[in-house]
Amino acid sequence: MSEYRYLGKLVPPEEAAEKLRSLVEPVKDVVELAVWDAIGHVLAEPVTAPYDFPPRPRAAYDGYAVFSGDTPGRLRIIAEAPLGKVDLGLRIGRGEAVYVSTGAYLPDGADVVVPEEAVKREGDYIIVDRRFESGKNLDPAGAYVKKGQVLLDRGYVVTVSDVVALLDVAVTSVKVYRKLRIGIIATGGELFKPSNPQITANKILQGYVAETTTSLIKWALEALTPWTTIVDYDLLPDDVDTIAWRIERMLDHADLVLLTGGTGPSEVDNFYQLLGHLRAEIVFRGLAMRGGRPTSAMLVDGKPVIGLSGHPVSALHGFIRVVEPLLRHMASVRRTPSKPLIYARWASGYQTPFPRLVRVRVWLSNGEFWAEPLPKPQQLSSNIASITMADGYAIVDAGEYRRGERIPVLLYREPSREHISG
Repeated sequence: MSEYRYLGKLVPPEEAAEKLRSLVEPVKDVVELAVWDAIGHVLAEPVTAPYDFPPRPRAAYDGYAVFSGDTPGRLRIIAEAPLGKVDLGLRIGRGEAVYVSTGAYLPDGADVVVPEEAVKREGDYIIVDRRFESGKNLDPAGAYVKKGQVLLDRGYVVTVSDVVALLDVAVTSVKVYRKLRIGIIATGGELFKPSNPQITANKILQGYVAETTTSLIKWALEALTPWTTIVDYDLLPDDVDTIAWRIERMLDHADLVLLTGGTGPSEVDNFYQLLGHLRAEIVFRGLAMRGGRPTSAMLVDGKPVIGLSGHPVSALHGFIRVVEPLLRHMASVRRTPSKPLIYARWASGYQTPFPRLVRVRVWLSNGEFWAEPLPKPQQLSSNIASITMADGYAIVDAGEYRRGERIPVLLYREPSREHISG
């Protein structure tokens, strides 16, 4: 099956991704959510501090809130400041002290905290044997953030850690873009959805194929694009009329449809035939990369339908090179949460004329990650079982890599502590 059956010249994946981005508009729908419900959403506007925080001086140590002019000296303990209360309704006079825990607000009249270990306790009194300057061991009003200060910028994806920080300074709601809605269709008359273990094993031994490609794509969506949500999924035989009807129904409520299988260069493949069944505009058909060369894209009423390979790792390669950049664009993402991505050094040289997703073993040695590709037979798209022999996928561009050169690796297993060869 020759490459001429692809429509036009095979394009590099970065060009294909850029072309898609130029044709698809970002989603503009904005909603206001409680910060704890906004995890994974993309901020539609900057988040600013609504108040100075803390609103008044706060103890930075366990100890005693006193007036600095009373140090050194013998001071009487008159109260203990409760945590979680800003206005204590309490004022210390000369020669008085209030016990404060870290984070407690200071009473009026106090301008310093004497640490607990710096005093000698005598019943209801403390002895302070040296001078403590005003402002010592406390966080003054506005020390954490100032009112109007930008905490998170537009285009940031909200993380759990962001929620922790925002709630601490009384930011309780944010404006975000709604999540992108994704539809997925797996195609192939040989495919079936696994259920009962023994029935599944029997069907595989009879020649049927368990539908697992979308499992890998769903993992990629959750791990790499948390601003998306899967709103529809179907497993269909190779019937173009049915696939076309299902795509149109999905696009009624989805922003993008991913199609796995049937994307090869032949005129009998689903993707080629779908062009005649849908009001579609072809964007590209086939990419200059290995695997995932059949990755293709069309627009249906302005919405993208992207065809990925039926082989799981090849489909993942197409997702990383084309789909993920498009989803970032559609969601107006500027900064994402951290990914399961590391940079490892090649343990040996590597050369490729095409961008590839290389199955690699990864280990940690002297504080650095090292990666070694599985042998060539275990890199074949059809050799899916070799995934169990690797720890991640090296994302490499066309070119020559020297030993020790760093490359990005998408991990799905904890690296070994020692080099495992073989």
